[in-house]
Amino acid sequence: MVASLAAFAVLSRELGPASYAQFAVFVFVYTMAALATDFSAMGFLLVHGVSGPLRRAAWSSSAVSATAGGVALTAALFVLSFLNLPTGPPRVFDVLILVAGLVTQSLIQPLRGELMVHRRYPTVALTDVGATVAGFAAAILLAAQIHSVTVLCVQLALTSVVRLLLTLALSARGRQRTLRGRASSSPSEMAAPAPNPFRYGLKVLPLNVASYASRAIDSGTLPLILPVGAAAAYARSYQLIVTPVTQVQLSLGGAIVERMARRAALPGDNGTFDKRVWQALHVVTFVAAIVLSVGAPILEKVFFGPGWVHVALMISSMALLLPSLTLSSFMSWKLQIKAELRHSLLNLAVLMLVPLLAIVLGLLYSTIGALIGLAVGALVQGLALATLHRSLLPIPLRYAVAQIVVEWAVLAALLAVRFL
Repeated sequence: MVASLAAFAVLSRELGPASYAQFAVFVFVYTMAALATDFSAMGFLLVHGVSGPLRRAAWSSSAVSATAGGVALTAALFVLSFLNLPTGPPRVFDVLILVAGLVTQSLIQPLRGELMVHRRYPTVALTDVGATVAGFAAAILLAAQIHSVTVLCVQLALTSVVRLLLTLALSARGRQRTLRGRASSSPSEMAAPAPNPFRYGLKVLPLNVASYASRAIDSGTLPLILPVGAAAAYARSYQLIVTPVTQVQLSLGGAIVERMARRAALPGDNGTFDKRVWQALHVVTFVAAIVLSVGAPILEKVFFGPGWVHVALMISSMALLLPSLTLSSFMSWKLQIKAELRHSLLNLAVLMLVPLLAIVLGLLYSTIGALIGLAVGALVQGLALATLHRSLLPIPLRYAVAQIVVEWAVLAALLAVRFL
């Protein structure tokens, strides 16, 4: 996270708003192509465990995801060439870079899933940190030579490639010990047939798409609607405020899902672990949101260069989103264990409320309309998630609703100060 923030402070001055507005569109298309073809090989291993047949099943779904994702991304970027993008149509070199990043991102899932199952969290953390530092270091060096969106494409793809290489290298060191332990402790698992990974993937696919689309479809679409400066500030404020928090949640997510699944399988589980996760998430996120909203003018001066507009207002708006995004992360973890298509589709519909409100009001009332849609949607989304998935809540629904309303009211008041 520190490396990401430091690199952002440098790159935002080197590249300027137009490149970031273009990249926001690319990242949205990139990630939607990845998630729409993702059979969740890592989640499959986290839920079902690791054995020879399970590993092979996970690798087969990962290979299909990589192939389909590469094709989908190429097609989507081709469609973008017909739209009025901030810096023009995608170049062939940028397309090839992004496709390479997506393929490696898909192929790493079985390796990361196996590391998570065996609780090799330091190894996972080391690969994430090493890949992030390598990607941003390369981007900073490249930005001194060229000033285009290609720099950001290289950073994104190189991070995936380095993460895959580091994971292969580090996981190989403990593979023999892991295999011996698994063979001696559960020989029946090694012979048991594996569940269908594609069936599991199709059940959780709407959940994965919802988790990202709800957080990025607006910043990926608004560069086509709002003035370039405002759209870039919107997208980069999202990257500055929401992405670091969600990256922490995603890094911890595998371990939390594994622990939740293991606890839920135990007889007499009373949900104590779920309550601790809920409380920790909300306390940390709410405090972070207040600090970020209050410190928005300072963040604007530190992380943004000349030419950026409405930054403090954007930062306070993004901070208002954090509690509802935390609730959506918690529900996403619980739903990965249930793997029920109906719940996943409901989750998808609810999580699309915020970005759709921002887009519709952005079309009608430009920048201010998008921010109002963001603020109103944050409250509606939190209440809808809690109500629809109340059976998954670790606390009574009335307490959850009160918590959501109080957190929103405090952060909305801080946002209102920015409008004055």
